Amino acid sequence: MLLPNGAPAQTVEDLSTLSIEELGSVKVTSISRRPEPLSDAAASVYVITAEDIRRSGATSLPEALRLAPNLEVARLNTAAYTVTARGFNSPESANKLQVMVDGRSVYSPVASTVFWEAVNVPLSEIERIEVVSGPGGTLWGANAVNGVVNVITKSAGDGLGPESRGGFAELGTGSGERNGTLRYGARMGEMALRGYLTGFDRRSSHAVTPGDASTDGFDGAQAGFRLDGTAGGGVASYTLQGDLYRNHTEWLDTTLHGGNLLGRWTHRLGDGSSVQVQAYYDQQNRDYQVATDRLQTVDVQAQHNVALGTRHQLVWGAQYRAWQSTFRSRVAFGFPEDEATISLGSLFAQDEMTLAPRLKLTVGMKAEYNSYSGFDILPNLRLAWRLSDAHLLWTAVSRSVRTPSRVDRELSGAGILAPSPDFRSERLTAYEVGYRGQPAANSQVALSAFYNVYDDLRTTSLTNGGLPVMLRNDMEGSTYGLEGWGSYGLTSWWTLHAGANWMHKNLRLKPGATDLSGFQAAGQDPAYQVQLRSRMNLTPEVEFDATLRRVGRVAVSGVPAYTEADLHLGWHVTPSLELSLFGQNLLHARHLEAYDPSNNAPRAIGRSVYTRLRVGF
Repeated sequence: MLLPNGAPAQTVEDLSTLSIEELGSVKVTSISRRPEPLSDAAASVYVITAEDIRRSGATSLPEALRLAPNLEVARLNTAAYTVTARGFNSPESANKLQVMVDGRSVYSPVASTVFWEAVNVPLSEIERIEVVSGPGGTLWGANAVNGVVNVITKSAGDGLGPESRGGFAELGTGSGERNGTLRYGARMGEMALRGYLTGFDRRSSHAVTPGDASTDGFDGAQAGFRLDGTAGGGVASYTLQGDLYRNHTEWLDTTLHGGNLLGRWTHRLGDGSSVQVQAYYDQQNRDYQVATDRLQTVDVQAQHNVALGTRHQLVWGAQYRAWQSTFRSRVAFGFPEDEATISLGSLFAQDEMTLAPRLKLTVGMKAEYNSYSGFDILPNLRLAWRLSDAHLLWTAVSRSVRTPSRVDRELSGAGILAPSPDFRSERLTAYEVGYRGQPAANSQVALSAFYNVYDDLRTTSLTNGGLPVMLRNDMEGSTYGLEGWGSYGLTSWWTLHAGANWMHKNLRLKPGATDLSGFQAAGQDPAYQVQLRSRMNLTPEVEFDATLRRVGRVAVSGVPAYTEADLHLGWHVTPSLELSLFGQNLLHARHLEAYDPSNNAPRAIGRSVYTRLRVGF
């Protein structure tokens, strides 16, 4: 294995040799905002490890997210993706997933979405990705409606011994893209510093419509650093990190550039509790042919974890965030005012109470104020019953909201679209039940069922029976479904992983309402997804992986069902040198994954072969 790829709590080498049972003890933070074993998490949470990403052949964060069976990932073209949990996946409706990178939200308040083409996390820097399907509003705020993706990068000192230095280089090339990453780190006493430089050049996807001569090649570069250290004899720890990037896509000739800076201080108290303070600044710039979009974000948050006696584990805190949005349009559609400031403030508290030795009740609530929608109360109630050391049952009731964006409230076009100053938050009440455990030796299984009730979903309606149209909150209804995944170790060198999800939607217009968009806000979701992965360590130096995935038909957009297969053959030539060969989407020359007829020509994703070299020095 490559020494530079270790994780702070458990190195990649450790994760690759852990038994399936031991993997259940991997710590997660997205459910309680404090570390807890995955096996104790009373929620539908899937963890993508650094080892999973390395062996997948993924070259971007959205591609790595395909590993999570509780997510829908669809690729629109070379640069753009739509990603969601539990439905509503389309360019118009993928607005109910909160995505964070080391505690920094990348969710845009301008369009209520994540611009994945601007989220350039080098995959070799990731320690793990925690994917939660289901509401997370109590801890993570509005817009954590259907799920939370929490990307956690490695500490600057990963793979470095005391007073040591180390480098890492990765080069990849293939029929779909070329990329490279260079990283160097050093540890100096109680402090470690790491810097990196990464770049990529992705070839254009394939046109579907006859006569479509457009291209959508995508290239970019990013540089960043991370500093980690301890103080006070290890009582306190701190992190300072930042990134700068510049990307360009041929699709609509769009340039994306910006950067961020984040600092975090954690102080551990003598009674086992802790205080954490975090602040960050983020700037995103999108230069289109027809518009420029500038977004600056300032965020400050603090939290306190404390044990109250032997039965209560309390976490509480506060947050303030301000966005400064500047959007200048050179066409008829735009905002009445170029600039706007959007702010939010919140207080939250969550208490995990031990009712009995094997029974825990979690009660939480967040009160959040948004300058667009006013006050929202986001409660959460979870009950976990550990039947035995190997089996956990849990159930939950939660409320969450998607707050209005600038597009929802202010977008207008002369004579066609009027601003919608009365647009309200979209609302969800969710009911969940789940199981996590080890039904047999060398196995792990997680199952969950959900029933979601939505109100005030977005529609596009006529005003006074004619033009202009206006965005309104005239859709309601419910969804329900199942999701599950599991692993089974056939031998010490061969493990199988499987996952699937199924969902049904019952959405409707409120009495007397109309929707000219044809239910675009309801999303374009397949009824089911299935994946099967085989992981083999043929020898201590050679590994072989195979993945088969099936995605159901999306009737509303005409995207047919598809089945694809990926293969990986890896050779660890030395402990610090790895050669890999990947084949992706091997069953078809090309396939369609998503289509937005309102603003994009359909693009097909092609078969690719990709080679990669990784070396530590």
